[in-house]
Amino acid sequence: MNKIERDPSFSSRFRKLFEFATMSEVGKRLNVPHATVRNYYHGRLPAPDILIKIANETGVSLTWLLTGSGEMYPTAAGGRDLGRALESLIESIVDRRLAEIERDKKKPAKSTLGFDLDVAVRRHNDPKLILNEWYEFEGLKAPKDFGVVFFRGWETFTTDEKVEAVRDARRVLDRSKKK
Repeated sequence: MNKIERDPSFSSRFRKLFEFATMSEVGKRLNVPHATVRNYYHGRLPAPDILIKIANETGVSLTWLLTGSGEMYPTAAGGRDLGRALESLIESIVDRRLAEIERDKKKPAKSTLGFDLDVAVRRHNDPKLILNEWYEFEGLKAPKDFGVVFFRGWETFTTDEKVEAVRDARRVLDRSKKK
């Protein structure tokens, strides 16, 4: 039976090399399946051709990648300038962050990570003000008509019921905007 060789120190170097990237991004960059990248994150050593591909793609020293000794990135005398390597890394981090910002702008209303609906309900206790604030927070234009049906009996709702009523109204409003 073949035993898969695992090296936790390789795993930590691999994580360091791709620290800001998701496993999916690493897989695309190296042109290997996500599951293969996951194995590397869990300590499995790549095949020699993949090790060379990692070194070529990232500019990392093969010696450092395999053993942890020496410089992570070779100096200019070794073929790659450290400044260029850092510049490339910074550029990829900035590009990734800008892409995240663009993705966040297009996220559906289900994702309310940034807007604290509970706080807004306690602060305003007015569903129209809450929805206006929520849309404004996301940089969107609020609809003119919110549909009163969600808010009948608002004064009798508990805080949790108010939060759910606003969430339900938001879902319906967003769906009707898409049509």
